[in-house]
Amino acid sequence: MIPVCEPLINKKEFEYVKECLETGWISSQGKFIEEFEDKWAEYCGMKYGIAVSNGSVALQVAIGCLDLKHDDEIIIPTFTIISCATAVIYNKAKPVLVDSEPLTFTINTEQIEGKITKNTKAIMPVHIYGHPCNMDPIYKLARKYDLIIIEDAAEAHGAEYKGEKCGGLVI
Repeated sequence: MIPVCEPLINKKEFEYVKECLETGWISSQGKFIEEFEDKWAEYCGMKYGIAVSNGSVALQVAIGCLDLKHDDEIIIPTFTIISCATAVIYNKAKPVLVDSEPLTFTINTEQIEGKITKNTKAIMPVHIYGHPCNMDPIYKLARKYDLIIIEDAAEAHGAEYKGEKCGGLVI
């Protein structure tokens, strides 16, 4: 079998794991979580960061903050992980699919406006394989239609759009 990802654990990581076990801290809140939240937020240029168990939960929480109703819609790209659609459905809204760009696999910004309805509440640009979405047209549409942007940067750690880190882009 060819491994997809092998953990590389050096002496320092081993010491951290040992510290977690010796102090009884193996889940939930603790110094490593707080340190990670602070440093990741700083890295992304944000004031705050909140760690959750995985990217699916992060999307569920972000969408849950919108207080959506049954007929509300969120625009998502066709090429993404299923978590984007399930997070929308989990929050009782409807995912609306927009085709993706053939070269970057990111959302085709020229097709978004045609999918916006009176029920559209948000657009979820998903930065794929380190390729940032073309955010300027998304910002413009969000302002024009008073939409929220839920940026999924799980596959773009370190990627930048016009000098700003993906995951910390704001209008």
